[in-house]
Parts: sequence; C-alpha cells; structure tokens
Amino acid sequence: MTAETTASITRGAKDVSSAPPTPFVAQPTSIDDTGLDLALLVDLVLKAIHFSGRPSGRQLAEQLALSFPVMEEVITFLRQEQAVEVVGSAGVGEQAYQYALTGRGVEKAEEALGRNQYVGPAPVPFSLYIDILKRQSIRDVHIDRDTFRDRLSHLVLSRKVLAPLGPAVNSARSVFIYGEPGNGKTSITLAIGTMLPGQVLIPYAIETHGQIIKVFDPRLHHPVAEETDEDHRLAGSAQRSNGLERRRDRRWVQTKRPIVTAGGELTLEDLELRYSPVSKFYIAPLQWKANTGVLVIDDFGRQAVQPQELLNRWIVPMEQGVDHLFLHSGDTVEVPFETLLIFSTNIPPGKLGDEAFFRRIRHKVQVPDPSEEEFLEILQRVCKERDVPYSDEGARYLMDVYYHKTGRSYRGCHPRDLIDLLSDITRFYGEKPALTPEWIDLASSSYFVDTEV
Repeated sequence: MTAETTASITRGAKDVSSAPPTPFVAQPTSIDDTGLDLALLVDLVLKAIHFSGRPSGRQLAEQLALSFPVMEEVITFLRQEQAVEVVGSAGVGEQAYQYALTGRGVEKAEEALGRNQYVGPAPVPFSLYIDILKRQSIRDVHIDRDTFRDRLSHLVLSRKVLAPLGPAVNSARSVFIYGEPGNGKTSITLAIGTMLPGQVLIPYAIETHGQIIKVFDPRLHHPVAEETDEDHRLAGSAQRSNGLERRRDRRWVQTKRPIVTAGGELTLEDLELRYSPVSKFYIAPLQWKANTGVLVIDDFGRQAVQPQELLNRWIVPMEQGVDHLFLHSGDTVEVPFETLLIFSTNIPPGKLGDEAFFRRIRHKVQVPDPSEEEFLEILQRVCKERDVPYSDEGARYLMDVYYHKTGRSYRGCHPRDLIDLLSDITRFYGEKPALTPEWIDLASSSYFVDTEV
C-alpha cells in the first residue's frame, strides 16, 4: 500500500470504530425468570441425572447453566413427585447433596429421552434471543478508516480495491468480491472479520414451538475471557437484586463476532434447520450461527448447487432482513438475518448470473492482478518475512524471464510461493537462500509447470 493510497483512504474527519455494548442478561433466580416451562426444565434435570450417576445440586446447576435457586426449585418438585432422592453428599450444604433417580424417576427420564435427547445448558426462549440479537446488531457496527487500513496493512491492495471495500463492509449488507485466484480475496475476507469491534452473546440453545435448537458452535464461536469484578461493577445498579449485583445468565456465551466460511461443499440443506429423528432436536444452520458477524460464501459458483439457486435462497434474507426456517411440524421460525454476507469467487461474473442476479447484491468489489510496482512490494515484504536477502537484480531477473517474456500475469500469491520454494531448495542443498538467477530458475521450474526457459 503506497503512501498516496493510504492518504486518500484516510483523508477527512477522524472517526472511531464503534459497536453496541454487549447486552447484560441477568442470571435467572427463579423458574419464572428463565422464561421456560417447568416441564422442559424437569426433562433436562432428569436426563442430566440419568447420564451423570450421582450429581450434586451444584453440578446439575453448572451443567444446565442455571443458578442454584432455580435448580433447587426443580429438584424440590422432583422430590415431591418421588422421581429423585438424596443419596449422599459431596460436602457441606444443600448444594452438595447428591441425587439419583428413583424407579419412577427412571421411567420419567426415559419418557423425557423419548421427547428429545438434548442434554446440556438450558435453552433461552426465542423471544429473548430476538431481543438480544437486535441489541447487538451488526447494522450498528461502524469500522473507522484507521482500523480498516490497519487490518489490511499486511496486504498490498490498490485504491480501486480499498475505496469501495470500506463502505461495503460498513454497510453490513451483502458484498460480492471477485477476481483471479491468488490475489488475496480469502485474506481480505478473513481480515474483515478481525475488523468487527465489540463482543456478542451467543446462546447455547434456544427454545421455540416446544423444540430445542442448538446455536452455539465451538468451531465458529470463540469465547472471550470470563467476566471480571470490573464487569460486575459496570453492569450498574439496574442489575442489582436485593442489594446484591446479579451475575450474567450463563446460558449465553460471550464471544467475538463470528466468522463463518462455507466453500464448494455448501449445499442448500446446509442453510436449513438440521433435525435428527433420533436425537429429536435441531442444529441451527450456518447463517443463523453467523448472526451478528460475517458469513463468507467462498468459491461461489463452484458449489454442487447452481449459483442462481443459491442466490434465490438469499433473496428474502438480503432484501427483508429475515430468514424463514421450517420445523418438521410445519411451524415457521422467522430469524433476523443479522450478518454481513460476502460472496467470493474467481469465476468471471458473466458466468454466474445476469443483471438481475447482481442487482440483489449491494456492493461489488473487484480484486485485480497486482501491478508491477505492487508485485515488487509484495516480493520485498515476503523476502523480509522469510529472512531471504532481497535483490533488485534478482527481482528484475524473475520478472523479465518469467513474466515479461512469457506474458504471464502477476498474482499476489506468486512471491510467497516462489520464496517458500526457493527456501526449501536451498535448505536441501545446505545453502543460504538468496534471490539469484540459479535459485529463481529452480524454484520457478517447480512452480510454473508451463514455463519454458
């Protein structure tokens, strides 16, 4: 990135990145506070005891991500129903009492498993999920120009790329990034994810229409550090109960804004609720898991499904901001589409769709081949990173023999790949890597399979 480019991108009044504050959801202290039916909580506790053996009240509360007062209410009900009994103690106090299922409790646990086999943190009601989702909307995120420049500083990009890319990202809508392979499209999409400020709450699961849907995915949602005393102080008096500050609802995980990437393996089924007739609960689709963050459709056009079909699936979410998902019962779940949707491809746009096709996507950004000046800058950066002495003479030799004479186009990935090959070759021969014609020829003959020297 040249000084002129940097100046043009950052010219104007200074601003700062901003995002809505992470919502505070107080920990429920009663069954009513959870927003869930007693029957659902009873099922969860019965299944937890069934699989755990002799858990204590404290262990059950931790497993279901609930406070002990809530767990105490449920256990009291189950003891009255003669479904569980105290069989020991793991310490002092009621929280240490250990519980086991009675004969009647075993029957009820089997009935609960027949309804669904979900075991884990208690879900949050769908209405609460919608409320929290809107309070941490990606539409309210603003990325300032300094942050934008900094997160892309490891790439050499022209102003033709940077100028439209910034507004596209801040739009929090849809972006189409296209260009030849090897010029940094994937690196750009990954960098966009790191730009997003703020942290969000992701529920382990939600409950709607009597069904449980798992949302949290440890592969995609990356928790941040647990709350500190300072977090409690900042929660403010609004979260105080009986003079004591309430803790956060542990049914939610505080994470970075998610970055979800799907490539050529993506199918239309991946965009729908996944239901198992055996487990009898649902797994949220990719776009739901990407809410409040970024969803990247990489290698767009190389999926088994036709591009037009894939785009048709996104029309309503992109235009109305709502995604319609269907339960096996026939009920519809309307989920806000709160994600920055990025299509990335190296297929020429004309082969993917017509004018109506691209009108649906708000921003289009082309990532062209680097210029000769940009290619040299990339080469210099790679040499520095790989501890390979840079040589103007060697760089000119590389460009003259393997680009000018062959008519080959520059690609942003070529310097990295060639220098890595050169380093591998010199290491094999026990020599120090150097940008000399001898090593360049050996590296190029291994990399450019169509090269004739």
